[in-house]
Amino acid sequence: MSQNYESRVNMHLDVNNGLERVTELVHTRLVESGWREQVQLACRKAVADSNGSNSVPTIDELITIVTPKARALVPDAVKRELLHEIELIMTNIEKSGYIKSFDDM
Repeated sequence: MSQNYESRVNMHLDVNNGLERVTELVHTRLVESGWREQVQLACRKAVADSNGSNSVPTIDELITIVTPKARALVPDAVKRELLHEIELIMTNIEKSGYIKSFDDM
């Protein structure tokens, strides 16, 4: 992605609060779906499983252990809705004249 295109996308997102809207949407949907609680349980399980080794995992180790599980737990409906929102944003960017077409990327 060219620097010029990236700066135009960022400007569009800033002006239209697009990033805030997408972030809030994802956060809301993940909380509604119970994903947050599932990730908390995965963290607790990882800590409990490590008690046998007489050391509690560091935050970095916990992130390494739990991240793949957390990503797998994101509901398909949330992924589809996020993709749809991103497509809308990209369409609005194209319509506003920031790029001639997606082929320019």
